[in-house]
Amino acid sequence: MNCVYCQSEQVVKNGSKTLTSKQVLQRYLCKTCGRRFNERSGTPMARLRTPVATVETALNARHEGLGVRAAARVVGKSPSTITDWEERLSTHLPAWSPTAPERGEVTIEGDELYTRVAENLSPLRVTGMDD
Repeated sequence: MNCVYCQSEQVVKNGSKTLTSKQVLQRYLCKTCGRRFNERSGTPMARLRTPVATVETALNARHEGLGVRAAARVVGKSPSTITDWEERLSTHLPAWSPTAPERGEVTIEGDELYTRVAENLSPLRVTGMDD
């Protein structure tokens, strides 16, 4: 692990911190600059007291199509907290999303497809349903 402040490799473990969620964060000390940091420092999860699993659950729910309020109910947080997490993590999106190849084939997949043919009919007016 490198220091998040000076990028030095002279880093040693320097205790740990147990969050209220019982998650343990490893602390480190940089021998070069003397600064302390933990495993979340320098990441979008820095200074976030919520367990990573909770944030992941909320963002996966949003990705699967749940609204902000529904995702907030799922994880027991406020809707503004969910949007804060989304904003915080969106700044790091390029690191998660690979760039498209300059030449070559790109496959795009669609999750759902909605089509409408002619007009919307009630079930009683559809042919073949008159039994």
